[in-house]
Amino acid sequence: MPVDHPLHRAVADEIARVLDAKYQLLRDPACGGNELLSLFLGAHKSRETRMCCVDALVVSAGHVRAIIEIEESGFLPTKVCGKVLQAALATHHIGEPTASAAIPYGDEVLFVEVLDESKLRKGTRKVAQARLIEEEIQALLPMNRITHYRLFHATTEAGDSGLASVGQAVAAALT
Repeated sequence: MPVDHPLHRAVADEIARVLDAKYQLLRDPACGGNELLSLFLGAHKSRETRMCCVDALVVSAGHVRAIIEIEESGFLPTKVCGKVLQAALATHHIGEPTASAAIPYGDEVLFVEVLDESKLRKGTRKVAQARLIEEEIQALLPMNRITHYRLFHATTEAGDSGLASVGQAVAAALT
């Protein structure tokens, strides 16, 4: 039975809402899709070349344009930093089945991470830490084809502006 991931669904739905028709949003099962979104180093699919799986991808004209990762299990800097580095090492998305064509990264790729703000304790310094991590990762760019990086806090609560900010950032990076 699938696990309920409300923030994953909400983020993917917001991105889908703002995307122009020339873009395709690929979703993993947590976001409402039906396959894992694996990123590989090179166009050859193997255990050795698989770098990571992500939650959503935006594809246009046969290229990956945006990578979206949503973390609902809490904020750990190693998770945040690790996923962007793994994605930067990769160069292609290769779907299921094995015969699927490799989709290369575009010349400019946005990496978005969304952290579940509802998991943070009131008064925590994690928000400031996340802001610092975002700034430091941005200073390292470009990393391979990842040229833009954004980190957001969001919840599924009514009136939360975090979801809209994610959608706006994705839309702006794709224009």
